[in-house]
Amino acid sequence: MSDRSGPRVVILAAGRGTRMVSSRTKALHTVGGLPMIEHLLRAAAGLSPASALVVTAPDQPDLEKYLAGRAEVVHQLQPRGSGEALLAARPHLEGAGPFIVLPVDMPLLTADTLRRLWEVRGAGGGEGVLLTCFTETPQGYGQVRRGPGGELAQIVEWADHPASAARVEVSCGVYVFPQPGIWAALERVTSDNSQGERYLSWAPQLLPGGCRTLELEDTSEMLQVNDRMQLAAAERAMCQRTLRRLMAQGVTVRDPWSTWVDCDVEVGQDTVLEPATVLRGQVRVGSDCVIGPFAELIDCQLGDRCRVERSQLRLCRLQEGVQVGPFNRVRSGTVLGEGSHLGTFTEIVRSSLGPGSQVPHLSYIGDAELGADVNIGAGSITANWDGLAKHRTAVGDGARIGSDTVLVAPVSVGRRGYTGAGSVITKDVPAEALAISRGSQRNLEGWVGRHRAGARPVAEVQAEESE
Repeated sequence: MSDRSGPRVVILAAGRGTRMVSSRTKALHTVGGLPMIEHLLRAAAGLSPASALVVTAPDQPDLEKYLAGRAEVVHQLQPRGSGEALLAARPHLEGAGPFIVLPVDMPLLTADTLRRLWEVRGAGGGEGVLLTCFTETPQGYGQVRRGPGGELAQIVEWADHPASAARVEVSCGVYVFPQPGIWAALERVTSDNSQGERYLSWAPQLLPGGCRTLELEDTSEMLQVNDRMQLAAAERAMCQRTLRRLMAQGVTVRDPWSTWVDCDVEVGQDTVLEPATVLRGQVRVGSDCVIGPFAELIDCQLGDRCRVERSQLRLCRLQEGVQVGPFNRVRSGTVLGEGSHLGTFTEIVRSSLGPGSQVPHLSYIGDAELGADVNIGAGSITANWDGLAKHRTAVGDGARIGSDTVLVAPVSVGRRGYTGAGSVITKDVPAEALAISRGSQRNLEGWVGRHRAGARPVAEVQAEESE
């Protein structure tokens, strides 16, 4: 295989992940908003590989569904260790030249590291390459032991012999293996260890052509995920990597330790992320925005010069200059037009606000189309659900909806139409008309004194009041 087409990449993902204590396959647990397997596929894609091959277990249908059409899948039929996992892939690899092997539980591994690893391999292709790292927390990793000349002599797994030194060199479990040398080495690997498994880590020292090593530059890339504590550590490291990228691109992050941003998030120059801000999924924020504090954005798109305070936005779009105050919920299918404004305690779903429109206080807008320069009075709602189906409300440009108006959909308010406060609107309102729908006010003189006296039966007092 020529270097121009890139190496084949094998991802070992058949581990049960019992320490995760989960019904979900370990490879599908997310770090930075993406499943761990996605991070490895992306790192591998950076090498322009001829193909990616993923070794799974037969009882991982959720993982196979995720990989459908994206990678070749082979099964490790018996859980007998990582060496057996690679042997399951042998029929798909023989004759294809050297290849790279990755564990699925290293989501912070980068394409740059894999490129360096590939470049280190010997010109003749007979040597292997092992990625190593020096660490003061070697638990769970295989310790690298070297011979008199500094050559790789042995990898000793933690389960068999825990490291005693304060700082040791460990194997990251990432390899370049030559063919056919790797198969000859694996034939010599036994399961004579505390786990009763065929360790892949024993193969490098048995390669006929020897094995080089490459020391990892960024130690965060070595983080493995085998339980929920390690998952949290990987999540933190991925978030800090993302925030460093954003700050290098001109984003201000007031407090990186309280700000959580997924790895695919994009934020424009001179935007400020205030403390306790959370950006999840496919979020795109423009330039000169201020987000937070305590804001949560999920799969949203924001134009330039937007301001979002402590509110939750999900699957919506904000055009330029939109202002969203505190304690609002903007839900899926909503578009807030240029310069529009949400005040406090509003909820909007599947609706659009035209340029300059306002929903200042305590309102619900669902399945509605509001034109430009519309003002919704406090406490107003669109009654969009009749018990069987959702219906639309349309409000024309320049309309003014009085406080505590209920717009019973389907209904429309014409251009520059008005509604009186406290109205229940069930019929269309023509352009430039005022609609009022409420009972007449009556004042019952002396009612409070009679009511509190309690000397007469309630029914008698009510009868008098109804006259």
